[in-house]
Amino acid sequence: MIEHPTKRELDEYRARVLAPTAFLSVHRHVATCPSCAAQCPDDLARDLELLHTTLLQDDTPYHLSPAEVAAYARGTANEIDLEIADSHLSDCATCLNKVQRYAPAEVKAFKPRSLSFMNAWRVAAVVACAIIAIVLAIWLLRSKPAPRQEQVANPVNTSTPAPEVQPSPEVIPELALVLNDGSRKVTVDKQGTLAGLERLPSSVQQKVRAALQTGRLEQSSALAQLATQPSTLLGKSKTGVPFQLIGPVGVVVRSEQPTFHWKALDGAQSYTVSVTDDDLNEVATSPPLNTTQWQISSPLKPGGIYSWQVTAMKDSVKITSPVLPAPQAKFKVIDRATSEMLQQTQRAYPDSHLTLAVLYAEAGLVDEAEQQLRVLVRDNPQASVAQKLLRQVQAMKKH
Repeated sequence: MIEHPTKRELDEYRARVLAPTAFLSVHRHVATCPSCAAQCPDDLARDLELLHTTLLQDDTPYHLSPAEVAAYARGTANEIDLEIADSHLSDCATCLNKVQRYAPAEVKAFKPRSLSFMNAWRVAAVVACAIIAIVLAIWLLRSKPAPRQEQVANPVNTSTPAPEVQPSPEVIPELALVLNDGSRKVTVDKQGTLAGLERLPSSVQQKVRAALQTGRLEQSSALAQLATQPSTLLGKSKTGVPFQLIGPVGVVVRSEQPTFHWKALDGAQSYTVSVTDDDLNEVATSPPLNTTQWQISSPLKPGGIYSWQVTAMKDSVKITSPVLPAPQAKFKVIDRATSEMLQQTQRAYPDSHLTLAVLYAEAGLVDEAEQQLRVLVRDNPQASVAQKLLRQVQAMKKH
């Protein structure tokens, strides 16, 4: 008993959704089964038309081979080859001329044979097999992964490998100066580039670089205003200084409430300090003191210039220092802008002795600058520039 395809298989066969193997099996059955073929006649016709179109549109036209021409002319071709040749000769004048030249007597009046119903289905079966082979070939070609293209390193001359590009060596600048400055190293190269204090404002970096390159600190303009030859305030009574004033004298102070220091006068029972502004107006007076120092209780004006005197009481006699011919003991309170700049610098580099010394000296805070430079010299005993800066600050205190 012949097993026919199911209705679903025939529907999928007509829709061309069967797998290649199943499609071929159903197609072979339909090609030999008239009842199943009657359910899908259009499919076979399309298969035959597709095959003809493919053969005719190919760049190399299909023709019968010499053996096929000879077998057809002699009548020795098998039934399938005979049907294919009849179909081809009905469309191809070239092959028909070959057959007629081969045996003109037999095929001179050639007319394509009419195909019987069964022979037509046999031809269709052959056509269907060819179509399936074409479909399988296309499917395999599309599913095959594309070959990966290799990148050509040197498209101009593939015989010579491209030279390997070596990374440029890091250029290390030649250093002219290296200083240990707190927790860091400060350097200046041959081109004058400062490194190690990058968080400072550019204006401050420029001042530090200039001090290192020249070995000089910028002289404070405030010190010129306070120039009173402090050394004269350390003399004897005939010079107008009966006892020595320690400070502040001829300098700038950072505190708005500075502390005043002086030497004791032999036999003195008490001392009184008076402070006057630049117009000789008295701004503060201390109570009688039995010590040699006093801190003013009321803040002084930032940026103001002041002078001070100490009056000792000895044997009910007042002895004041300094007096004429000695100059006044002057000092200046640091201005707000300079004070804020110093605070910002200390927040950025609290242990940069070099930076603080440069800024203290410029502000006229020579005592503070000297302290910072002493630490810098200690940490850099072989650095001549640090020793040179220290000597310059010490010289500022003597004038």
